[in-house]
Amino acid sequence: MDWIKEIDYKKFLDGDLKLLVDIVGIEKFSELYRHFAKTAIYFSEKPLMEMKQEYIRQNFGFKPEKELARMLGVSERLVYKIGSQKISGKNQMDMFEKEQ
Repeated sequence: MDWIKEIDYKKFLDGDLKLLVDIVGIEKFSELYRHFAKTAIYFSEKPLMEMKQEYIRQNFGFKPEKELARMLGVSERLVYKIGSQKISGKNQMDMFEKEQ
């Protein structure tokens, strides 16, 4: 799709397509278009939220809760909730190992 660069393509773009080209550039836009032409794309937040939870589990107790919340764009309450699950799960595993 190199031909696109030979015309004033920006005048044909609006809304999400214009924003996408502004963010990734015309080269990446062309590549995405080749792969996903005529496909509706939905960006689910579920995988990103799962990644945030994993990051919290790995860093809870090592980084301040306020910092984690601010960095990830979540509430401190969520950080404490996920972090406390990590701690209670670890304590349960410790108890299990001691019984053996």
